[in-house]
Amino acid sequence: MRKVDLVYTRVRTEEKLLLEALRRRDCAVNLVQDTGMVLSMDRQRVTEADTVLMRSMSFTRARYLATFLEMKGLRVLNSARTISLCGDKALTSAALAAKGVPMPWSFVAFDEDACLEAIEQKGYPVVTKPVLGSWGRMVARLDSRTAAEGVLSTRFGTGGAQDHVALVQEYVDKPGYDLRVYVVGRAVGGLRRRSEHWITNTARGAVPERYEVPVVHARLAEAAAEAVGGDMVAVDLLETRGGDIYVNEINHCVEFARSIDETGVPLPDLIAEYVASGAGARR
Repeated sequence: MRKVDLVYTRVRTEEKLLLEALRRRDCAVNLVQDTGMVLSMDRQRVTEADTVLMRSMSFTRARYLATFLEMKGLRVLNSARTISLCGDKALTSAALAAKGVPMPWSFVAFDEDACLEAIEQKGYPVVTKPVLGSWGRMVARLDSRTAAEGVLSTRFGTGGAQDHVALVQEYVDKPGYDLRVYVVGRAVGGLRRRSEHWITNTARGAVPERYEVPVVHARLAEAAAEAVGGDMVAVDLLETRGGDIYVNEINHCVEFARSIDETGVPLPDLIAEYVASGAGARR
């Protein structure tokens, strides 16, 4: 019997479904709330579990917890490396670029004037987003220098050092949707997120639709997952009106409550099977 610690922030629909799926596979599951965890700086084991399923909603908390739990000899899914790379969009882009995975052109800048100059050289429109963040928050399309000056002055003039990193990407003219491919060891399915708005997150109102993943999209998603060492991730793809496909982002804590009925992809069972099988490794 595999012993699993399911680390959570809140027990949402996803965590309830995962808990049921793991128990159906005779896993002994211990629910552990991340806010109560205290981890010493030694290699002494803190749990009888052989696997930790990391479902913390906080990127910072998940990264540190995974790091210390791995140091103590535990198998953590996803790994600290994967969480660190996926949770920081600039590092995601660097990992994809290092492996030659197709993605929109992008750059990072650390000064408002330098960023404006680089945008002017590339041309409008472009998209800028915070390197940390999710659900499409603080993502902006810049159509002119005036718009860029307004957004960038706020980004560089407020917050801390982490906020003063501008990630700028090519604006991809999508045909009214983006694509998400779920990878659990391999590509297992996906969904299309349709919206009249150029931001197509379901958290921002996009409508999820069933999407039969073609082989070329599956292979691209698997290559993206491999680039970040991801065992179970959601890979967001952008398709141009001309049919080109790029990797946009990779999500290390897969959310599926809003879309599981539409997609028909049994993610809780697929994740539970992966955990119970002992697949994946410390990285």
